[in-house]
Amino acid sequence: MMNKLSIIVLKEILDNESQLISLSIKIDNISYSLYIGELKLSELIDWLVENEGIIRNEQFPVSEGNQESLAKKVQHFYESLDINKDYLVDKMFDYRASHCLRFACRGTDISEIYIGKSDNGYEISKCTKYEHWQYFFDIDDFFHTLKRLER
Repeated sequence: MMNKLSIIVLKEILDNESQLISLSIKIDNISYSLYIGELKLSELIDWLVENEGIIRNEQFPVSEGNQESLAKKVQHFYESLDINKDYLVDKMFDYRASHCLRFACRGTDISEIYIGKSDNGYEISKCTKYEHWQYFFDIDDFFHTLKRLER
């Protein structure tokens, strides 16, 4: 059975149209919270739906010969950046703009969480100094469930 990625509204915050949400992954019927925070859910859903085709189909823009998570690959790219290759910086920015949840809700403090296609399937991942995780999930189920939330 494939892991399930979901967004759950924990609390409506009426004064600023935001919601407290949980982004979680269900593995073997146990849910693990990946992110809990306040944001405008409609902005997140709109961004995900707008970028669905890119998230489903786009490969990582820089050749990486390893099996690292998408988040780790982005981190590695910026750590080993050759400043003379502007076109690669532009390609990476475009990739981040359509795969990094931080770009979904501008002005909201969301970690660099990436969603997209990797060599081993569809993943959601995060890589910081203190936290690194990577989970594979059923992307069809995620977008199907997401579009029901949109209504």
